Amino acid sequence: MILFVVLAVLLPWSVWRQMHVHAVPRESLVKLPSIFAGVGVLAQIGTRIPDGHAAILALAISVAASVLFGVWRGVAIPVWRDGDGSWLSQGNRLTITLWVGLIAFKFLLGTVGNVTGWFPVETVGEVFLTLGISFAVQNLFVARRSIAYPAESARSFA
Repeated sequence: MILFVVLAVLLPWSVWRQMHVHAVPRESLVKLPSIFAGVGVLAQIGTRIPDGHAAILALAISVAASVLFGVWRGVAIPVWRDGDGSWLSQGNRLTITLWVGLIAFKFLLGTVGNVTGWFPVETVGEVFLTLGISFAVQNLFVARRSIAYPAESARSFA
């Protein structure tokens, strides 16, 4: 139950933060994915991890969706240089829509698994871990478009 409260606080806060202009230092690109992935790993301690072909398929679909949405957000988030040369970023309607899309997909995947019994329902730890993966991929693309190329203006891969 505590993990659901953490998720109910951490996810909206991280999305809210992205929707406001913020600096893009290296530390912040690593911090949020690490927090989500760390909570995911801790939540799995003592939890039976599903096995079998269906569980592997469900996990692969979940990770693939997280990576795909992470890439999409990473190239869609506006990134620019401030007058003093520091990199800034701010999410927009598209990035919020992509977050809602990922969360809706995870609900759908869990519902299908629960109703049909085709594959095990994702645990809270798996949800945190795959959200951490999605943040990491997103931040990798944001870093590539900003701090990885300090002498250039923001690149767009879209």
